[in-house]
Amino acid sequence: MGDVRIAELVRQRDGSLSPSERRLARALLASYPIAGLETLARFAERADVSPPTVTRFITKLGLSGYTEFQDVLRAEVQARLSSPLARYEHEPHLPDDSVLSSALRASQENLRATLSLISQDEFDKVSDVIADVKRRIFVLGGRVSASLARYLASQLHLLRGDVTLLESERSTPADGLVDLGRRDVLIAFDYRRYQADTVRAAREAASRGGTVVLLTDPWMSPAAASARFVLVSSVETVVPFDSMVAALCVVEALIAAVLNRLGAGAHERMRCLDELRTGVVWSAGT
Repeated sequence: MGDVRIAELVRQRDGSLSPSERRLARALLASYPIAGLETLARFAERADVSPPTVTRFITKLGLSGYTEFQDVLRAEVQARLSSPLARYEHEPHLPDDSVLSSALRASQENLRATLSLISQDEFDKVSDVIADVKRRIFVLGGRVSASLARYLASQLHLLRGDVTLLESERSTPADGLVDLGRRDVLIAFDYRRYQADTVRAAREAASRGGTVVLLTDPWMSPAAASARFVLVSSVETVVPFDSMVAALCVVEALIAAVLNRLGAGAHERMRCLDELRTGVVWSAGT
């Protein structure tokens, strides 16, 4: 299975699933990964499908049976809950003279893996949504990803209006969604160990009819249950702390794609902002 986790496999295989298998997929993602750790009969009951449907569903994921399915999920749970301290205590330490090369190779591998984790179709749809200037954009980061959220919000502000950064330090970031409506978008970042307030914010945005875009790791934040789009980045590294290199590259790719879509409109906005900041008035056609 490589670096691909079950939740991501489910999303990748969605187009090949039957209606009953799709109900099973939704039930799994809505209570991920707990639903898949129940008995086969109870899992089937969650989605109101038959046990043979569960077996077919698991086969389509490339797994040999329910036992392997649950073994993989249990390993995911352990990885999701592991803290930097636990990883530091159990992983080998690199000698000083190999840290640089090892770290750069790990980042290179993260980029390669991330390219296989994100479908071009989903990336294009997310870019289209963000570039739709009729939608308001709300951006929310977490303890680890606040800098990514801040960077994305600041760059999008250069390209289009109605971009709001929800400060992750707030005790209840969902408060910032009080005005979010059906045409609006929440872009949420959530990487292990996942934040309950981010999950609640995603749930609140979805309940209001908004579009939730989630950027997360291969173990998949529980916020995925509320997300319409999920962009997964590989986070492997040589230190106990997850790498955000690939996630930053995804953010930069989104910015580039939105700029391409907005074209002259984004160029005019950047020109106006530059005039306001520098006090220089550019002549038409400059």
